Parts: sequence; C-alpha cells; structure tokens
Amino acid sequence: MTHAYSVRPATNGDLASVLQVLADNQSSRPTELPAPAASPSKRQIAMWSRITRSPDVTVYLAESGGQPVGTACLSILPNITYDCRPTAFIEAVVVRYEHRRRGVARLMLGCALDAARRESCFKVQLLTHKKHAIDGAHDLYRSLGFEAEAEGFRLYLRDASLSLADPL
Repeated sequence: MTHAYSVRPATNGDLASVLQVLADNQSSRPTELPAPAASPSKRQIAMWSRITRSPDVTVYLAESGGQPVGTACLSILPNITYDCRPTAFIEAVVVRYEHRRRGVARLMLGCALDAARRESCFKVQLLTHKKHAIDGAHDLYRSLGFEAEAEGFRLYLRDASLSLADPL
C-alpha cells in the first residue's frame, strides 16, 4: 500500500491528533491494539495552549489520508552567544508503527531543519535515547548530517518540591 504524506505545523485544534501519535511512542510494537484515546486532560489542554502560543516552538504533524501519522517538536532558543544566533532543539520525533521506515520522520525533520535555517540558527541539537541505536533512528539522524559528538546529561525533576539545597 502506497501512502502520500504531508507535514504541517500543528494548530490549536490538533491536540488529539498529536496525542494519538504519541501513544505509539514505545520502544517496541505493542502486542495489542492501543486503547481508544481518552479526551485530553485539563493539564494537556493547558500545556498545548502554551505551546501553540509560543513563537519559538513548533510541533509538526505528519498526516496520510487525513490521519495523523507522525509528530516532532522544534524549539528555538534565543542565544547571546554564537554571535546572537539561536540554537534549535528537536525532540519528540514519533511515527506511528504502521508508517515507520516510509520517510515520515525524514519529512518532519526536513521541515524542522528548514525552519532552523530560516531562523539563522547556529546549531541544531537532537537528543535521542541510546535504545534507538538499534531501531534505525540514529542511522536516520546521521543520514541528515547529525553527528554524535557530545555526551549529554539529564536530571528528571519528578518532585517539583525538591531543591538543590535539600539533602538527597
């Protein structure tokens, strides 16, 4: 079956579609069909409103036949370094299982990279989990010119009340 794909910036009314795609953000194909999508929570609606109002954040939505099949997020961070050129960050690149390895992620990343170039970004950072080294994602990123060059660190702020002054 041949699919025609299109990519566009998501709009206010696309939250349910983006959430539908993000439900497939698993390291392996689920053994059973996902449960029908629930209505977005108040928290998701509030965050989506914040995202869509931000001039420095673009969520891309890939579609096929009017159905959501992929999403990716581009954030542009203004920067005083690098001769005042911003840095772009790409995150949350997710393609529904049945549409993987068909060029959907490449299309979304192309849109994000084009936007970063239009904004005169100095660099684009894409953080990916080590587990994606075996599923083809790292190969895709390398084919687009990304290089694995930095060691990254993460701190998950699960408990918002924890401060650096608190003993661990």
